[in-house]
Amino acid sequence: MENVALQLNHIYKSFGGVHALTDMDLTFKKGEITGLCGSNGAGKSTLLNIIFGVYEQDKGEIYVDGKELKKNSPIIAQESGMSIIFQHRRLMKHMTVAENIFIDKMPKKGGKIDFAKMEADARSLLEELELDIDPKVNVSELTTEESQLVEIVKAYAKNPSIFLMDEPTSALRQHGVEMMFSIMRKLKEKGAAVVFISHRLKEVLDICDNITVIKDGTFVVTDKTENFTASSLVDAMSGDIGKKMDDVLKNAEGGIIKQDIPLADRIVEDELLVEVTDLVTDEVSDFNFQVHPGEIVGFVGLGGSGVQNVFDHLFGMEPRTSGSIKVKGKEVNFKNPIQAIRAGVGYVPEDRQLYGEFLDMTIQDNIGITKGQKNPYFSKIKAAAEKVATNEYIQTLGIKTPSGDVHISSLSGGNQQKAIIAKWLYSDVDLFILNEPTAGIDVAAKTEMIEFIKKLSCEGKGILYTTSYITELIDVSDRIFVVYKGKILREYQKSEFDYNRIFLGINGIEE
Repeated sequence: MENVALQLNHIYKSFGGVHALTDMDLTFKKGEITGLCGSNGAGKSTLLNIIFGVYEQDKGEIYVDGKELKKNSPIIAQESGMSIIFQHRRLMKHMTVAENIFIDKMPKKGGKIDFAKMEADARSLLEELELDIDPKVNVSELTTEESQLVEIVKAYAKNPSIFLMDEPTSALRQHGVEMMFSIMRKLKEKGAAVVFISHRLKEVLDICDNITVIKDGTFVVTDKTENFTASSLVDAMSGDIGKKMDDVLKNAEGGIIKQDIPLADRIVEDELLVEVTDLVTDEVSDFNFQVHPGEIVGFVGLGGSGVQNVFDHLFGMEPRTSGSIKVKGKEVNFKNPIQAIRAGVGYVPEDRQLYGEFLDMTIQDNIGITKGQKNPYFSKIKAAAEKVATNEYIQTLGIKTPSGDVHISSLSGGNQQKAIIAKWLYSDVDLFILNEPTAGIDVAAKTEMIEFIKKLSCEGKGILYTTSYITELIDVSDRIFVVYKGKILREYQKSEFDYNRIFLGINGIEE
């Protein structure tokens, strides 16, 4: 098979007894762009990490240009002609663009790095790709989109024969996507095999020669792109997940769906907790929604859709251009998070370690800090009360720790997340804004977290919830708003929940 660049035979991979990949047989050809599609958790990123030697497969063989990689590692993968763009950027922020592009192989002269040649080579490469980026500036000075494009250029500079791309467009606007497509086509013309992962269906259908779908770590189908439509592609990705959830108990009363939960009887009150009217920010426009006490309202959209921006704004982290927000009937315009906290709003951010906790402080300090922010300035910290409350939350939430005096950084991801929720319970907020609350935690902890979030709603808390896992959002939410390019595309009631339609919706496709 002279045209085959990469072949995977019977690849298996498990993590802690959970099967991530099962009997995966795939072939990627030279001079073709293959879209690798699947829902979150399908195994796409795991597969690319195995190909590039970040993970070692449990069983199976990898062949590059007909030769088996007996052992693999990122170094061996690069020596075999592979380049990869990981899902999360890995640039060195305090190094220049040129230094980042050639970090693996900097030109030398007389035993020293030849910075002049490196900058000239980087400039030539950027000009070839029609990118207006100064190779001498530090990456820290670039926009998010420019940083992502530099990541792509860094991979392209290695002149790969196999180019692996894991969600490279998540930080790109349309112009950046077009630039990236140009780079992909250049590699294709050079005979490289390009493997492209994206949740943006239009991108996959526009740029790929063929598409491979995997589900739950197993192969589903490979076919030419022309034989797929957006709907048939989602059908292949979702399988039986896409069926309407007609078996979910529902009771419509007063326009608000009440979902039965084994933990407690939930009452969604008629009064409004939050009312957002005609909200306009830098990223969104014409946003209108309401939240009732005891209600879980889900939001879903691809990266850059505006969901993150709305959540940040509701916590006083982003300004608005126009519009109205009322909390418990009172007009608010939070200028900072402290104002939001004092109004009864709590936020669990997507990146908990960067924005949600103080890693060098104890669990008790982390739980008590937001309640302190609600108090007047220079008020005395009530350490004894904090200790009692912390111990209660450790017991109630099942936080696995010897005491509240250990650093929060010593906890597992799931237990850190529980501690972050505990601080908002201690502050007695009325609205919980939950941004990817189950990200980075194991399956058992995720189940506990979801059940606890449902319990919060039973206690009358209003909850805004977003996650990239649509099945999780369907399980948790009373209503779901689909957001596309800064606008609410559609609101779904519980009785209308349909995985396929929601997935198409976040891609801007309504059926």
